[in-house]
Amino acid sequence: MQMYRGLPIITNKLSVEERRGIPHHLLGSIELDEDPWVVTRFKREATRIISEIRGRGKLPIVVGGTSYYLDGLLFEGRLVDDQLALEGGAADREELAEKHPILRDSAEAMLQKLREVDPVMAEKWHPNDARKIRTSLEIYYATGRRASDIYAEQRSRRESKWASHDRSQGHSLGQILLFWLYARREALNERLDERVDKMVQNGLLSETAEVYDYLQRRLAAGETVDRSKGIWQSIGFRQFEPYLSAVKQTPESSELAKLKAAGIESTKAATRQYAKYQVRWMTMKTIPSLQDEQLLDRLYLLDSSDVQSWHNEVLEKGVELARQFLAGEQLPSPFDVSDTAREVLVGSVERSNREDTPCRKTCELCQKTLLTEELWQAHITSRKHLKAVRGARKRMLIPAHAVPSRALVAVETEPDRPRGT
Repeated sequence: MQMYRGLPIITNKLSVEERRGIPHHLLGSIELDEDPWVVTRFKREATRIISEIRGRGKLPIVVGGTSYYLDGLLFEGRLVDDQLALEGGAADREELAEKHPILRDSAEAMLQKLREVDPVMAEKWHPNDARKIRTSLEIYYATGRRASDIYAEQRSRRESKWASHDRSQGHSLGQILLFWLYARREALNERLDERVDKMVQNGLLSETAEVYDYLQRRLAAGETVDRSKGIWQSIGFRQFEPYLSAVKQTPESSELAKLKAAGIESTKAATRQYAKYQVRWMTMKTIPSLQDEQLLDRLYLLDSSDVQSWHNEVLEKGVELARQFLAGEQLPSPFDVSDTAREVLVGSVERSNREDTPCRKTCELCQKTLLTEELWQAHITSRKHLKAVRGARKRMLIPAHAVPSRALVAVETEPDRPRGT
């Protein structure tokens, strides 16, 4: 989001003063009406810039961030989208949709089609995840090959490559060192809430109002705006849109204060959820990829939970590790940096080494579909599900003598097979 021009508050972009004279690349390089950069374009531009920086004898530092794009840069062939010949962005996708109208249909219809052409990928996606379902179909229509086959080939190439891997060759980007700035959930959530409050004080509402007006002008001009991607997905705009709409339509409404407060709380909740998602991505995606690439010993977790300890736990440790790395000295084990590093990294490695058991189960009471047995078990033992079970019992939808709540309202579904109870 920080690659879009302007919008310094909503994207929490570094100010010129905060950059302290250090050149920052790709910030503010995309116009609001420009097609969002696909991961392959980002990878191409970032790789070019990294090469130029190295060519000047300088040190390139890649800052996250969006883990999906960083992983695309770090891990060769890790993303099936690398195979997708849709570099033209929205224009190519629009042309593809003209030839294959199913790409404009509902998630349910697209999933049914995906089951026909690539049942392996169809089983991977949640029935409501229209974006991923559509992407799998786009890959099939654009390349004439199933995404699942491309994934299998990529896995085979990686396994073959690393069976005879010579560590001295280094990464394709050169020798790399990675820092994971980690904060425990409670401390992080409090910090995130404070950041949203500060963004509101610094003019978040004025900035989102400008984006809202820009959107309305485009819609009034008859343009089609795909709000499922790009800047329209930024946290802050969607959450305040009901308030912004009310300000324009009913500026004297007594509900404005309530809508504003709801927007603030919604922005905080979305920010916390995204932070949780980032940690899960790190655990379930990045760490397994680092293991595959034999680079896990280059990932160092720095504990930023306590701001008062930032100098000792983050700054001093990070600088010393970077010094040792650049001097070619022996680096310590990432597990020995701190107690938090050992706890989180060991747990992350253990979780990433556990293969989830694929399944497709639906909780009719909560209207949720889960795709692995681990997620299913977590759901049926969750507070939200158990609360829903108690509520259903009170409404006499479930007899008191029914089977235990862990097994309640659970049905397992398979493609083209009627649901059982």
